[in-house]
Amino acid sequence: MSAEIIIDGIIDEIEWNDAQVFDQFVTVEPLSGAPAKYKTQVRLLTNAEGIYVAFSNYQPASVKRVNRRFARDVEIKGDKNIVSIDFDGNQLTGYDFTVGSANSMQDGILANDKYRRDWDGIWYSETSSDENYWYSEIFIPWSVAPMTKTESGKKEMSFWFSRVVYDESLRFAFPDAFYTRNTFIQDWHRIEVNQEETSSFEMYPYLSYTNNIKSSQPNIQTSDTKAGLDFIWRPNSSVQLTGALSPDFGQVESDDLVVNFSAFETFMSEKRPFFTENQGLFNSEIPNEDVILYTRRIGSGYGAKEGTPIDIDYATKFTRYSDSFDLGVFYVKEDDLPDFEGSEYLSSRLQRKQGDLTLGHRLTYVNRNEIGKEATIQVIDSEWKMSETTLWQLHFMHSKINQNSDLEEYKSSDIAAWVSWNYQPSDERWYTLYYSHYGEDFDLTDLGYMKRRDYNEWYAYFQNNWNENLRLENLLSAYWSLEAGESRTNAGNRLELWWNSEAELTFKNTGKVKLRLGTTAPGWDNLLTRGFSDFRKPVQKWNELSYSGPQGGDFSYYLSTTFETDGLEDLNRSVNFGIGFYASETLNIGSSITYKEYREWLIWDSEIERLTNYKADSYFLDLRLDWNPSSNHEIRFKFQWAGVDAVLSEVFEISHDGYLNNIGLMASNFSFGDTALQLRYRYKLGPLSDAYLVYSRGGYFDSYDGEEGVNQLFNNGWDNVSVESIIAKIRLSF
Repeated sequence: MSAEIIIDGIIDEIEWNDAQVFDQFVTVEPLSGAPAKYKTQVRLLTNAEGIYVAFSNYQPASVKRVNRRFARDVEIKGDKNIVSIDFDGNQLTGYDFTVGSANSMQDGILANDKYRRDWDGIWYSETSSDENYWYSEIFIPWSVAPMTKTESGKKEMSFWFSRVVYDESLRFAFPDAFYTRNTFIQDWHRIEVNQEETSSFEMYPYLSYTNNIKSSQPNIQTSDTKAGLDFIWRPNSSVQLTGALSPDFGQVESDDLVVNFSAFETFMSEKRPFFTENQGLFNSEIPNEDVILYTRRIGSGYGAKEGTPIDIDYATKFTRYSDSFDLGVFYVKEDDLPDFEGSEYLSSRLQRKQGDLTLGHRLTYVNRNEIGKEATIQVIDSEWKMSETTLWQLHFMHSKINQNSDLEEYKSSDIAAWVSWNYQPSDERWYTLYYSHYGEDFDLTDLGYMKRRDYNEWYAYFQNNWNENLRLENLLSAYWSLEAGESRTNAGNRLELWWNSEAELTFKNTGKVKLRLGTTAPGWDNLLTRGFSDFRKPVQKWNELSYSGPQGGDFSYYLSTTFETDGLEDLNRSVNFGIGFYASETLNIGSSITYKEYREWLIWDSEIERLTNYKADSYFLDLRLDWNPSSNHEIRFKFQWAGVDAVLSEVFEISHDGYLNNIGLMASNFSFGDTALQLRYRYKLGPLSDAYLVYSRGGYFDSYDGEEGVNQLFNNGWDNVSVESIIAKIRLSF
């Protein structure tokens, strides 16, 4: 069939008469399985170009429509339609295409039981509305994702269609499937389509100009012009080669301001196109929040002098999908600097699914030429869906590190492993058990993200949901969860023995109340001192109460209050308040303010190699404005400020048996104010093709006062400019 469908949001072409129709939608939020409150109909057809989907959403004038426009890939807080597709029908990877009622677009990918929004594909949509309905038309080209090829020319794909009525916090879906179930992708509706063989070659050249008005870093050029090229070659539907020559990894979208005095590295999400496009095969999160492949390492200057970012010379990525196995490989080479030799990065992924069992192998390899270091990680992973209610996962990991340079000679090799059991007998109950072992020398950090090594950990989790027949008339849904766990070093020293419980009530007006509380027993801390010495940490406690107001109106808000310890015994207090105002369907203004009073704040002071305790006041302000006057224009304003006043209370020495002894004041108070501002204009030239104009400004101030006060922290943090730049960038598509 040759379709002549125009994607305009109006379902009037005669070709739609031949489409498959799905209208048996049920309620999945709350997860009751009851027939949908409002009629929803989906039509689907395919042809040589791709997949066409049309939604007809019954929503009369008596039901409020939340018709807001958002920038591409920003969470759509409004009425929306979602198409989710497993192109191979093998329950390994699902692609998500979301359209808001004002034609906002968002996409993502579900792989290895993790959902990521940082995947971008080329697809098209439009919406329209009348008195009783709103409509969406979606076109998804075959080239949007790789898939296996069948000899028969017929292919079974799996689809999941869902719709959100935002003002009532309702979601309807066909078929009856939901992401909290172990069988989520398995439950999608299978549809046989004619497979079309496609090939494509796409180029994305870019040109950027940066004017560094001011920079605190030495040897930064006043201005810098860069040019480069990304390309995607799909010789057929199952093979894809992606490449980048001198890619521009400059920030046209700024990272959030972070204040982190903990022993854990801050995890940053990926924003660079090469590492988000066609990346699903490489997703590698572990339940304890570790990540085998953490692409923000690449080009970050990790291991370089002063951590200065390093340009990328070139990068390439290859994926191949087939019925027998899926294969992915990528390689990246950093630029060489006059005084620094860039590193090389290699990662590969091989996976095979046979029935309900999936087996895979991962490899990451880093060659840090500058310091003569090679790091190799190998992982064997498996997932077994034992039944509709039971899921097993197992990973076995091995690290090998060799370093031979003038500075250091070092070799290590060790293992780690984890296993999890997930049991869901019904939508109301959910059980998880997890156990892991990390060797003393196991190390992911050269191309991964890892919180700690040398430990054994277990935890158990239980959740109970109430989605129907609730006793309170105004209650829409509720859940309660309890989790507990313990971790010990391989030598047997207990690190943590903890429990945590939380409960949430969602009301029919979409307001939410949430309560969280928990404690840890006394245990050893072997991280805060950065390896200097282990110490005994007393009982830790936390509790939090929060409320989010109704979400469908022009004004929204939330308020939370938290009491928690931070290394010692006294409870610290914090309050977080946020507001949002939708001045129109295209203009959104939001702000959040957090204040935390530290009565006892335990921090490691690396200069004197001692643990220090502070009384402190911490402030954080986040102010944002998003204006999307049309689908092609976006203006974004983002301002963040963090400030801390900290007065020294005690300095501790760690005794031979791990207890903290006060040895008098050997450190000083401290204060700092940190500001970050970005003003960005974005013009959409076409799919994945944009022009940007970005102004960024950052300021930083610090002192040994400890009692500067809010005004001084803010004013000095703003006035003492450390970074200021203007970036112009254009990315074209051919």
